[in-house]
Amino acid sequence: MKKVRASMGTLGVLGLEMIQMDTPPTTAYLQIYTEKRCNANCQFCAQAKSSSADLTHIARGMYVPYDLGAVVSRLKMAYDRGYLARACIQTALYDSWWWDTVHLIKMIRENSQIPISLSVFPVSNERFEVIRSLNVNDIVIPLDACTPELFNKIKGKSAGGPYSWESHMDGIKRASRIFQKVGTHVMIGLGETDEDAIRLISELWKNNVNAALFSYTYVPGTQFEIAEKPQSEIIRHYRAVQLARHLIVEKLADYPDMRFENNNICDFGIDENVLLSVIEDGRAFQTSGCPDCNRPMANETFSQIFNFPKKPDDEEKENIKRELGMEI
Repeated sequence: MKKVRASMGTLGVLGLEMIQMDTPPTTAYLQIYTEKRCNANCQFCAQAKSSSADLTHIARGMYVPYDLGAVVSRLKMAYDRGYLARACIQTALYDSWWWDTVHLIKMIRENSQIPISLSVFPVSNERFEVIRSLNVNDIVIPLDACTPELFNKIKGKSAGGPYSWESHMDGIKRASRIFQKVGTHVMIGLGETDEDAIRLISELWKNNVNAALFSYTYVPGTQFEIAEKPQSEIIRHYRAVQLARHLIVEKLADYPDMRFENNNICDFGIDENVLLSVIEDGRAFQTSGCPDCNRPMANETFSQIFNFPKKPDDEEKENIKRELGMEI
């Protein structure tokens, strides 16, 4: 493997592309390189085997093939100088994916001690042990969907994919025994309810699994399109799940404390003044995931920010309150 895919923002920070950025990424976002489509068939993914979308896309972000040696050498310099604090490697399912992934991790490790996160589907315990022996710091096994039914529809058997909810949950549990801490990705906006998402986030957190939130982003050429909803409804749902997740992670409230009407949250289970102070703090609405991940413009447009890459300013916090339906 002589190439690696890197996000345009990452190439900008590495000095390999001229990119104007309001907020540069603090993590290098990389993906193992193949010219083939993934053997999985996740309905939202540009790289799925039945997709006709451009292979360079992951959500809104563009991951451009680049010389592997140049990226790895610049990665060391960027980490040593404090421009980047982590490297995140995305995998794809194809014949040589395992050897390509190991090769990329080894190349980075031979040059730098930058913390590495690896996003991967469930593998054997033996391969989990190999990943740990390569000094990978964090492992992420994306669920994407909030319920078994949605999982089956968008990336399981019904989607023509190789995955199942049960095998992913088993993989998360096995990985947690080997790595202690495990992450997952939860995509909000696939048709789940507030309660579906919050219940899952709570259950995962109780088992030392951190759920990073993503907003569903339609990519032309992919196979999954959800029925259109008003933007106000989409962002209210996202903000409510973000806020509930933060309360759970910070041990300020938990799913059993919360109340729902028609599957929408109506009570976050804490005093209103405490809730307001959490909103004013703003951290609940920043990018969630591995340490030092800010993921700027991954799912966002300039007119609609879902995950703030830095602390929201006063105007943005007032908008968040409106998006949550709060009187201000």
